Amino acid sequence: MPAEPIDFEISPGCDRIALCGGPYSNFGAVEAFLAQTASLPHRFCLGDIGGFGPQPNRTLDLLRQAGVVCLQGNYDYAVGAGERDCGCGYSDPRDRQFAQISYDYTYAHTAPGHRAWLHTLPPLIRLHWRDGSILLCHGSPDQVNEFVWESTTADPWITACLERYGVDGICATHTGIPWVRAVPGGFWCNVGVLGRPAHEGQPHVYFAELEFPAGCAAPVPRIVPLVYNPEPVVAAMAEAGLPQEFQDSLLSGVWTTCAEVLPEAERAVRPRQVRGETSG
Repeated sequence: MPAEPIDFEISPGCDRIALCGGPYSNFGAVEAFLAQTASLPHRFCLGDIGGFGPQPNRTLDLLRQAGVVCLQGNYDYAVGAGERDCGCGYSDPRDRQFAQISYDYTYAHTAPGHRAWLHTLPPLIRLHWRDGSILLCHGSPDQVNEFVWESTTADPWITACLERYGVDGICATHTGIPWVRAVPGGFWCNVGVLGRPAHEGQPHVYFAELEFPAGCAAPVPRIVPLVYNPEPVVAAMAEAGLPQEFQDSLLSGVWTTCAEVLPEAERAVRPRQVRGETSG
């Protein structure tokens, strides 16, 4: 059975919050996210803090020192519980091989204090915001490593999730590609990830904002592009001995690993026309 969400109250006077997914130890993108959202009273991370990138303690320190509220992704659970792999949900042998390299490095270089903290994170958070409510999860409300893709997800399934949790919207990550869809009763928002580009052929990444202006009935999601300099992260990857494929992905904006999981519609390298996106 899925875990029961913990409840979090958003300040009634707050009009906007920020949500990121999958930092993947990309300290450069995390620094840019924190700088761009510094004026907001509430910021959230939807899990998978480590993995793929270098120096996991650096990203963990950044998020914790900034007071970002974090939930537990599959990576965070695995590192915190001392599991043998990331539980990412890949089936392709090559993808699993690269995922294991990433996990072994992250686990070995995550400080015991951070591991203990990751073990305490909640898997689900329900935000209460004025008269509205939003559920935060990693993959889906039912499964932490579920891949919920825009091209393969039906509206009735989203509506059923909203009704089951009694919320106006659900925000998730895990897949690495952002998308937003309005359905009867609310919305689904994949906030994207900070850790690597969205398979567009461009090195920028994405996060999401929820806006709740006075007079609106419920929060409204939008996807925000985030431009940062990946070169220091790539240099740290090289110094750590992480695969060249990981480095190439950050610079090229193309998935060089873990791409076999992509459905056909998401597999093409192209700009992501995210419904609800406005300039950041």
